[in-house]
Amino acid sequence: MTAELIAEWHDELARLTGSLGNLFNRPEPRVVFAQFVEGLLAELPKKNGWTLSERAGHATGDRMRWLLDGSVWDADQLRDEVRDYVVEHLGDADASLVIDDTQAQKKGTKSVGVAFQHCGLTGGVRNCQTMVMLTCATAAGHALIDRRLYLPEEWTSDRERCRAAGIPDETAFATRPGLAIAMLDRALAAQVPFTWVLADSGYGRDPQLRLVPHPGGALRTGRPGRSPAGRPARQTPPSRRQTRRRPAPLRPRP
Repeated sequence: MTAELIAEWHDELARLTGSLGNLFNRPEPRVVFAQFVEGLLAELPKKNGWTLSERAGHATGDRMRWLLDGSVWDADQLRDEVRDYVVEHLGDADASLVIDDTQAQKKGTKSVGVAFQHCGLTGGVRNCQTMVMLTCATAAGHALIDRRLYLPEEWTSDRERCRAAGIPDETAFATRPGLAIAMLDRALAAQVPFTWVLADSGYGRDPQLRLVPHPGGALRTGRPGRSPAGRPARQTPPSRRQTRRRPAPLRPRP
């Protein structure tokens, strides 16, 4: 994302962040929120509170930290506003909702949901957080419309640890397919237009996820080397004539 592209999008981005000002009860975080979003889109070598603050012209990182840690705003309301914006600009009856998860590698034990678990970034078991994501994909583009943090059982079974991390007592364990079902139900309730639900075979094996009703009638799954429906991709074997190595032609000696 280059500075030139951000400049071209400046007016639309300003309208979008301005329309989300109702999330905050004070004017200061509204301004910092817009700077935060611009910083995330900017072409920075590393993105953290200090680099985003420096780009915004702040003397310290306090205002960015306060936006995330201290200011009062509703993350779920922001999620719904973003979803409605995506549907308005990318909505299509032939859209696909794509279920996938992403991981962030972490150190220590304090980050919410962190545990030694499969990490798609490395293909092995790592200490990481896992977020289940729902993307709306159309011919015009794609964008995230929902997310749920996966909490392993070692977290949900330890209520003191959950309270220390700010997790409500009513939060129970849910599998990653279970979190995906909750997001699909929310998309259906919000009347998000789509035809297909796509996921990899890890989600496709869940019988409850396959029962979620949607216009396409069935969850379509796949994995590398397979078709979107989960069946082996059809490959036409080369003929014996194509695979047989022909001998080199004999040439007379000089």
